[in-house]
Amino acid sequence: CLLEGINLATPKIFVSSTYYDLMHVRTDIENFIKSLGYEAVLHERNKVTYNQIETLEESCYREIENCEILVCIIGNKFGTESNSNNYSITMKELQTAITEQKKVYAFIQKDVSIENRIYLTNKNNTDFTPAIVDDIRVHDFIANLKKTIKNFPITDFESVNDIIDALRSQL
Repeated sequence: CLLEGINLATPKIFVSSTYYDLMHVRTDIENFIKSLGYEAVLHERNKVTYNQIETLEESCYREIENCEILVCIIGNKFGTESNSNNYSITMKELQTAITEQKKVYAFIQKDVSIENRIYLTNKNNTDFTPAIVDDIRVHDFIANLKKTIKNFPITDFESVNDIIDALRSQL
């Protein structure tokens, strides 16, 4: 066998999203990733290596460098604000993966995506109040993402099965 003696590393897939509102989605995605023989990297499963020098947030960004793929799930919650910019940690994780030129799959909850189109139409209206997202910065981030990123899919989803079906066709 030509591959005898060669150690092939298991591909690592970082799952990025807000935690509490999407915890069940994260678990289902993790199980799907594992069923393919890949390693799922989720902070709540102690898959992020922490140290005493970096913050927990910085450790997550560093861990993305060790992964081949990032799956980003954008729901209706902003999450925890990043220490490094005006976005959330989830948004910064996605930016880190893009900067690191990782393969990225982004999924936006369908009702958030629909409201984002309404937001874009009414962006200059100072009275616009989102009904779906908890922070207008979610819409700003999605708008910027769709405007600037052209080399990876951004897919709407209604259920975790939509995400799994899309990933199955790609992975």
